Formats: sequence, C-alpha cells, structure tokens
Amino acid sequence: MRSINIRFMLAGAALSVAIAVPAEADFKVQQPDAETGEFAIEPLGDFGHDPRRDHSGELSSAQEFEYGVNGFWRTEFELEQEREAGSGESIKFSQVTWENIFQFTERGQYWLDSGFFFEFGKSTLADTSNEVTFGPILRKEFFHTINTVNLFIEKDVSGEFASGRPGFLYAWETRIALGTPIEPGFQAYGRPSSFEGFDSGWPQDNRLGPQLFGTINNIGPGTLKWNGGILFGIRPWAPLTTWRWQAEYEIHF
Repeated sequence: MRSINIRFMLAGAALSVAIAVPAEADFKVQQPDAETGEFAIEPLGDFGHDPRRDHSGELSSAQEFEYGVNGFWRTEFELEQEREAGSGESIKFSQVTWENIFQFTERGQYWLDSGFFFEFGKSTLADTSNEVTFGPILRKEFFHTINTVNLFIEKDVSGEFASGRPGFLYAWETRIALGTPIEPGFQAYGRPSSFEGFDSGWPQDNRLGPQLFGTINNIGPGTLKWNGGILFGIRPWAPLTTWRWQAEYEIHF
C-alpha cells in the first residue's frame, strides 16, 4: 500500500509541475502510433536561457488531451501558452490546436514504421495567423536504438499576418533501448528556413541535446511516461540552452 501511495505522489508531482510551468509545445517528437481506446493527458514544455537578454526567458506550455479512435487514427486537442524571449514579456494564451496522427504500419511489421501527422492551429492572438502543419513520421529500430524522425511542413492559412511561404520543420529522436526504468538518448529540432522553396522568412532555429526517458507502470489505472533534458542552441538564432520536459499519463479503456 505504501509503494502505491508513493507512486501516486510521484505521478501527481510530475504532472503538476509540468502543467504549472509554461513550456514550448513544438519541442516534441511525434510517434507513428495509434491504439484503440487509449486516453492520455500530456503536459509538456520548455524554458530557454541565454546570456543575451533579448534571446532569454522564452517559455511556453501545452496541455494535450488525446484519444485513440482506432488502430489507424489518434486525435488530440491541445491548449497552448507562450512567452516570447526578452524582458517585459508576459505569458499569453496563444493557440487552440487539433492534432491527428495516422498509423500506416504496425510496429515492427516492415523495415520502417511509418505514419502521418496533420495539425490545425487556431490562433488566439490578434497579430498571429492560423496555421497547418503536416508531414511523415518515420521510425526505425536497430542495434538497441529507437530512432524517430518527423519531417513537417508548416503553412499559415489565414489572417492578416499570414505568410505566403511554407516553412520546413524537422525533429529527430534516438533512444537507447536498455530495458531499464530510465534510458538515455538525444533529440534535435530545427527550422532551416533558408532551404530554397521552403523559405518562411523566419530566422533559422536549430537545437539539439541529451535527453532521459522513463516509464512508471501501474500508477492507478494507467501508466506514466516521461522524457526531458537540455537542448543546446546552434547560434546565432536559438537560445544558448533550452530545458524541455514532457509527461504523458495513459489509460486504456
């Protein structure tokens, strides 16, 4: 009984911290999986720090509620908040998002696991446009590593401030599958805006760094999965360091 209470306390602490502290919703590697009847609550976020004051203090958060409709389709509803870098900036409720992941292959069925991601974001800010993001999700497991890549296109779709050019986004995760409660790995995220044909007009923003991954089973009716770590910015556009975190509490019906 005591061990169960401790697990509940740990899960509650992890979720409350992740929800209370604003974070960056985009620092998440999407997985090509959909499971029928799975419901999950997922807070995630980040905080950026830099010696240059105009690049420091960036933080944002997202709270996601997801459901596995069937073995092909997983859908999510997301609330996002953000604070831009620089002094005097405040936290704003920035976007309501509808995410969808479509699983094309069963895990391990073929040489490569594959899926597709589609997201529509409705801005709540007067000077920001709505946007869509879409693209393939690819995963390959070999030599005790799990490697996942997201290759997405982001496009403004409405509003006075909408850009006519799409932007290219990538995310990469490698996790070392040790079979232990906590496993190491790393992640990389980027927005290489200078690619010809995908020039959004935004500054480039590329960050990568080590991460830790863990799972705690049998917490009440569900399972808590978490990951987090530090990302180092590739200068000059990104902050020097970005701390990111992600927690997901899953219940199967």
